[in-house]
Parts: sequence; C-alpha cells; structure tokens
Amino acid sequence: MNYRVILSILLTLMVLLSGCGGVNVETKNSSKANIQVGGQLSYGSLQEPNTLNPLLSDMLATSEIGRLIFNGLVITNDKGEWMPDLAQHVPTIQNGGVSSDGLNVIYKLRQGVTWHDGAPFTAEDVVFTWQTIINSKNNVVLRDGYDKIASIETPDPYTVHIKFKQYYAPYLTLFPTILPKHLLESADINKSQFNRAPVGTGAFKFKEWRIADAIVFEANSSYFMGKPNLNTIIYKIFPDTNIMLTQIKAGQIDIASNVNASQFDQVKAVAGYDTVISPNMIWEHLDFNLDNSLFQDVRVRTAISLSIDRQAIVNDVLKNVASPALSDQSPLSWAYNPALSPVGRDINSARDLLTQAGWKQGPDGVFAKDGKKLAFAIATTSGNKVREYAAQAIVGQLREVGIEAEVRFIEAPLFFSDILKNRRFETAMYAWVAGVDPENKTLWHSKSIPSRSNGYEGQNYPGWRNAEIDNLTEQGSLVVDVDARKLVYFRIQDILRQENPIIPLYYRANIDAVKNNVANYKPNPTPAGNLWNAWELGLISK
Repeated sequence: MNYRVILSILLTLMVLLSGCGGVNVETKNSSKANIQVGGQLSYGSLQEPNTLNPLLSDMLATSEIGRLIFNGLVITNDKGEWMPDLAQHVPTIQNGGVSSDGLNVIYKLRQGVTWHDGAPFTAEDVVFTWQTIINSKNNVVLRDGYDKIASIETPDPYTVHIKFKQYYAPYLTLFPTILPKHLLESADINKSQFNRAPVGTGAFKFKEWRIADAIVFEANSSYFMGKPNLNTIIYKIFPDTNIMLTQIKAGQIDIASNVNASQFDQVKAVAGYDTVISPNMIWEHLDFNLDNSLFQDVRVRTAISLSIDRQAIVNDVLKNVASPALSDQSPLSWAYNPALSPVGRDINSARDLLTQAGWKQGPDGVFAKDGKKLAFAIATTSGNKVREYAAQAIVGQLREVGIEAEVRFIEAPLFFSDILKNRRFETAMYAWVAGVDPENKTLWHSKSIPSRSNGYEGQNYPGWRNAEIDNLTEQGSLVVDVDARKLVYFRIQDILRQENPIIPLYYRANIDAVKNNVANYKPNPTPAGNLWNAWELGLISK
C-alpha cells in the first residue's frame, strides 16, 4: 500500500472519528480570481520558538516559521510527494540526477533567486550550509547524512554535485534549509543575531519578534514562485490553550493550529470556522533515562508499559482524534510494520513482572526494592494541555498498579534545549515528527547519545545502547532495495517492543480551526509543516 493511499484512508478515518465534524481541506481551496490581493493572516501557535534558525532547533514552532523564511533544495507537498524547491528538478536515477550506484547526486538550481537582502542565491550557499552543519563547533541538531558526504562540487553557480562516501538512501531529506553564505561565513552561528532576525529566500521576510506575543512576517515580492497573495502573516503565540480558544471564539485568529482535543466540540461550534482534522507524522512517547538504576531492568520498563492504557488516553483525553502508537514509525510510512499488535493494559502481568524483578508492594500499595520505592518524575512541556492531561492520566494509571509518578512541567524551550539534550530527567514525555524517510539512526544509535564527548550531538535521549540496533540503523541508510530496507526497520520496531527503551503512546492528528474565508490551507503531515505553501495562502474576496 503506497503513501498516498494510506494518507487518503487515514484522512477519511479521522473525519469519521470526529463525528463528521471535520472538513477535507481540499474543498476550501479557491481559484486565483476569488482570492483578494493583499491582506493579513494570523496563525495561532502554542509554542514560541527558541531560535528562528531551523538548523539549531527541533521545536515545531521553529520548523513552521522556517518554512516562511527559508527554502530547501526539495520539499514534500501535502500528499507526501517530493517537489523541487530551490532545485529545478527532484534528482532521481531515472532523470539522470543520481548515478546508478547512488554515490553522485546532482542538483540544478533555479536561477534568478535572491536572498531577502537582494544578494543572489548560488551553489556556494549550498556548500556553505553543508560546511556549517558538519562543523562540530556549531550546535546544529542533526548531522546524520551530511557526514556521509565526501565533497560537494560546484562546476558553475547553479549546479551542485554531491559526492557521497557511501550510498545514503534518504538523500532527498538533506538540505531542507539553505543558509546565506554572504551573511554568515564570518559569524559564530551559535551566537549570531541572524538567529533572531534571519534572512532567507522564502515567501515571507522577517519583520519583528515581539517576545511572548507574536512574530511578524511581510511578503517577499520577489519570491521565485510568485508574489504571495498575502501582505503579512502574524505568527501569534499563546501560552495557554484556553487563551487561544477565547481568541478563536472572538474571531481574532484566521488559523489556529493544534487545537486542544478536549476543546474540539467547542471549536466546532464556533460560527465562521471550519474544523480541519488531518493525520500527521507526530508520535507521542515516554522515554526512560536508561542510566537511571530504576529502569535498567527490562522487566520494570515492560511493567510500566503494560500499566498504561493507551486506548483510554486516546478516548478520554484526545477525544478519539488519535490512535494508540505501536512503534517509532508512523502508519503513514512505508516502513511501518502492520504486523505489530496493540499493547493492551494488563495490570496483573505488570505486577507479576515487578515481583519477578524483586519488587514488593508495601503497606501503601507502592512497589519497593531494597528500601527504595518505584517512584519517579515525568518531565514534560508546560502549556500543551493535551500532553498535560495525558501525563496526569498516566500518573493515575501507574498508581493503580503500585507505581508512584509525578509530573514535572517545564517550559518548552528549556525542556528541549537543556532537559533533553543534557539528559536531566528520569522519564520524559514529548513527541517526535517522523520523517518522510524512516531513517532513524540519530534516535537509536549509541553514538547518538548526546554527551560532552560527542558535542551533545544526536537525539538518543534515553541512552539506549544495543549493538544490533547500531548495526541495523547503519544498514538502513545503506541498503538500496526498498523491500530489504523495510525488513531492517521492521526488525528495529521488533526490538523496540522487546526492550522498551521508550513507550510509544499515540499517533497524533492535527485539529486546526480555519476561518472559512481562508483559501489554500493544505495541512502537511510531513516535516515540511502546515505553512509549506505560504505563498498560496490567501483570503477569499467577499
């Protein structure tokens, strides 16, 4: 079953689950003739970015804003199809852009593209971006794949010839953001003012950042895809879902992203808005810090997993606008293993495992061993009400088994930049955006455990060390045959289920409130995000 078929099925399913309260956003598109010239659109978000440089952050807000300001070489559209961005074509073996052995990839760049300050975009910017990423002194969040590149040649200003050391299957996922060489080649990218006032090639230019309020962008009239329909996009920041709901009811937001599932019925009832439900590639999970002695016995981790009722969380907290997660691969991915069975709640088995591991229930009902209770904190982000409610539900479910937990709420920028990166947690609850390609070395390879020795690179925050996983994640990016790659990722999912270094909780769906005069809003389940086609967004003429 291919990606487009799966996407279509899941989109239909999400609409049905919502009680037919959602709309297929494709029906909201309008012809160019019906879209007014100019205008201002406000986009509501529950996150404030910690930087506007996408290379330095894995926050959703930074990624969304990045699509307004920057471009990559290629991009995925809302159907999961690869499209040219700064490149003229998507390179493949069939069109001659990729050599038969996969070691050479050639991008022909668009000509006439300029940076927001008027400087020309050229192949040198691509080379500079690569050099910036692989420079270990720079605090980029992802180097995997870029380190497989042996060299990049630029035979002319508009040709990029990438030579790989070895075949890298997800080559198209590289370079989703290109940085300007002329502005950054002499700067310390970690401290540069550029990160708060960036210059890109995208459809909108950065104008101002009002801390804890909004970030304002104005149209790039020289955008290579054509002048945007809108004059201005205001990225409104809300610290609380209730405040965002109030603004929706007052009609003050044109698009409200990631509406709280508990507020779904209220939003659906607001006149003048459509409630758009779309599947995405975001999966929520609970990570164990495997360096903590509490979690080094797999029986304890499995018992905690069996204590959690994922379906109840989906039903009660997410109002069925989600589904229980089974692995690290989204059902939208071709590498998702359909043979995996749901992990149901089993209190008796959970208690039996703890007893086998030497834990005994005390007078208060809490398991203890060697005078130490089975008690820990769940670190998670503040301000995301669905996540907060889900975390509290997990605490209650664990208590019923005899496991004591408490939720520790942390502001999102600190959580991602410090708590996770420095692994200062017992357990951590958050979400990952699965990529279009299933490659997951940065999540699970032992060399991706962030530490002082590796410059805090990688996102293996649990600290999972498994020789077979290391081998499999390395194979996954080297195998050419798709069916053979699929078996690699199936095996990774099997081992995840056996060892439980993390507990997959649920696959999220987006609930967006969209004013019914907004045209061309096309939610994108891939990492390109919902503002991927910002130049097409517009307001329908009355």
